[in-house]
Amino acid sequence: MDKMNLPGIGMRKIKSLLAVSLSFVIWQVVRIWLPQLEVHPLFGYVYSIIEMRDSAEKTKKFSKYRIKATLLGLAMGLSALPLSVRFGAYAGSGIVHLLADMVIILLGILITLWLAELLGCENLCGIAAVIFVICLVRDRNSVVNIYLYAILRVCQTLLGIFSAWVVNTRLFPYPGKDVD
Repeated sequence: MDKMNLPGIGMRKIKSLLAVSLSFVIWQVVRIWLPQLEVHPLFGYVYSIIEMRDSAEKTKKFSKYRIKATLLGLAMGLSALPLSVRFGAYAGSGIVHLLADMVIILLGILITLWLAELLGCENLCGIAAVIFVICLVRDRNSVVNIYLYAILRVCQTLLGIFSAWVVNTRLFPYPGKDVD
């Protein structure tokens, strides 16, 4: 009978857990002053995990570009929100509204991808586009201000990047291999 080779629980996995925990703790401190915020910073968790690299140098390098891509996605998303709201008001709730939304989303993604590449974020163009979509797509029945919602999602993303950076470059730095 062959032995099954199970993956180990290495430092990168442990550091991911620490970064997620740090995001949680920082978010709870923010909630002391803003208790109406949701309990878990979903995007903080996601980006704490995504940003955990196999070396401190990679984390430093990619964090800078991820922040630039995130801010670009936010700017594009906030710019497109008024268009989405305006077209939604004119189009009503039918198929025309859905088509108008899709046109805005697709054009916004294309422009965001193009700008991200222009700004030197080639490896993270997709992240800029994802942040754009996160800002634009929301629950239409929500009572939360659409601009506040978009900004909070991006703040959570930056929180996750920061948490991964702290854990991987300050608490447990590892030189790793050459930066890609």
